[in-house]
Amino acid sequence: MEGDLFLNKNPYSSKGMFDMPARCPVCGQDFQIEPGFYLGAMWVSYPIVIALIIAFIALAHFVMGLHMLASFLFATVLLILLCPPLIRYSRAIYLNIFAEV
Repeated sequence: MEGDLFLNKNPYSSKGMFDMPARCPVCGQDFQIEPGFYLGAMWVSYPIVIALIIAFIALAHFVMGLHMLASFLFATVLLILLCPPLIRYSRAIYLNIFAEV
């Protein structure tokens, strides 16, 4: 897919953060496939978040030398900050899995 998936390009903008057009402006793919369709994107984001938390904790603990609790807090803060882009990427991956075009 080549068209913009989200109306607002900034994932950290508080207005319309996850608003999507009804259709792709390039190929015509329907983005509103069915009610609740993007709940399946949670299953895509889960392994991504697990891999990131392991990587962030390992980085903080083994490379930066932080204690395990501080490493966990470091990873938690980073994941909270990365939440909007992760939601967007998960939706994009999930949509591409089930795309009709």
